[in-house]
Amino acid sequence: MKENKDQKIAQTIQKAVIYCRVSSKKQSTDGAGLESQEHRCREYAESKGYHVEAMFPDDTSGGGDFMTRPGMVALLSFLDAKPDENYVVIFDDLKRYARDTEFHLKLTREMAQRNANANV
Repeated sequence: MKENKDQKIAQTIQKAVIYCRVSSKKQSTDGAGLESQEHRCREYAESKGYHVEAMFPDDTSGGGDFMTRPGMVALLSFLDAKPDENYVVIFDDLKRYARDTEFHLKLTREMAQRNANANV
């Protein structure tokens, strides 16, 4: 009986992953670095009762298509490998999610195709 109850509890816990990104060396040192972003994201996950399974960092500076950054590629690959599972993807700040509307919409579509929802 206890095993069934534990299985039901495990099924109701929302799985989450964290994506952190810095776009400059200055950002790494002014309180918005990868460690501080991850810390805030983990606090948020804990407050919501989410179980964080992985963290995907990007410390590449400069513009360009975020979809090609190593951390984002790894995040999307992780989600692709688990097509039957639902995840919340936690971002520390809207700027870490997307800076412009076009990319925001593109990333939102990519997440939805993978049964994931972004929490910013």
